[in-house]
Amino acid sequence: MSDERESEDGAKVEPADTPAQEAAEGGSDDEADTARPDDDPGVDAASDDEAAEEGAPSDNGEPHEDTPTGGRSLEDTNGGAAVADSGLASTLLAGPLVEADDPKRPYAYPLWARVLVSFFVLYHAAVLTVENLPAKGLSKGLMTWFNKKLQARDYFQATGNTQSWAMFAPNPHRSNIFMKVLVKDADGEIFDLKHDIYGKRTYPYLFYDRMGKVNRRIVDQKGYRRHYAAWVCREWERTHGGQAADEVIFVKMWTQVPHPDEVIKRWKQKNYDLRYLGYHPLELKLHEREADTFRCATTRQAQLPNYLRERYGLPLEDENYFRDQTIRTWYVEQEQQREAEERKARLQERRRDP
Repeated sequence: MSDERESEDGAKVEPADTPAQEAAEGGSDDEADTARPDDDPGVDAASDDEAAEEGAPSDNGEPHEDTPTGGRSLEDTNGGAAVADSGLASTLLAGPLVEADDPKRPYAYPLWARVLVSFFVLYHAAVLTVENLPAKGLSKGLMTWFNKKLQARDYFQATGNTQSWAMFAPNPHRSNIFMKVLVKDADGEIFDLKHDIYGKRTYPYLFYDRMGKVNRRIVDQKGYRRHYAAWVCREWERTHGGQAADEVIFVKMWTQVPHPDEVIKRWKQKNYDLRYLGYHPLELKLHEREADTFRCATTRQAQLPNYLRERYGLPLEDENYFRDQTIRTWYVEQEQQREAEERKARLQERRRDP
């Protein structure tokens, strides 16, 4: 690396001599003073200006205030190692101080932007509040006005903020519903898989079983039952030596929640005994009704494929044993539509020909 460096204006600046170099040259500070006339003030002023530009300390030993490096040159950083005066180092150490704060502008954004954001926040908060009110009663008119005038429902659907509190108000559930899952094996014997949570909870309970949510979902959504039954059939094969089940039976069970007036009436009959304030869920009458049935041999993906049989050490079946799900993508549907139109066109041409 060269001992010479360039200043910001492109002029070369000679590095300061070390004590060893001064001794070798035989020079001293006294000799330098005699070489320069004391009665020449222009030389002193020029020297002071050059020293100030190079970041040298002033006569009183303090660094110049306008020096961003605190009176140090770019060479004495990192223990005397030279630092390149270009790029990031030059910007941070020797660059001018930029005053970014504007006292006449106390806010980061202009007035129109602040007003626009404020209106958006108010609109979102108002729509969020109104949409979570009960859809019936006093709030029905307000919700209707918001949907017609402010497109509240469209805004919530577009942003994915739709919510429903029908589980809690204004009409909570008045029945406890469960789905019993039964399996009939190849010999005709029926087994209860105990997938429902009826009779398994102790009230009050502290821990939530996720299986209860899944069980209620197949009660409400019939489209889930086929896929759930397919999983039950595959699990039965896996845990029974590869022996397939015959069918999966869904049985809907429910109990009717008593009216509060009935509970209070019974409480009064028991002389206001706190043990009878309320009701026990298992003491309610249980109703049952068969909801759906799926055969394991014909339901798609209800059989254990050979690659899983091989993984679990089960005997392999015929290649046509596994009924895979038919995947219909947009490309497949488009091709089928194109082929149907071509067949229709050929049929019309044949009818035109004599």
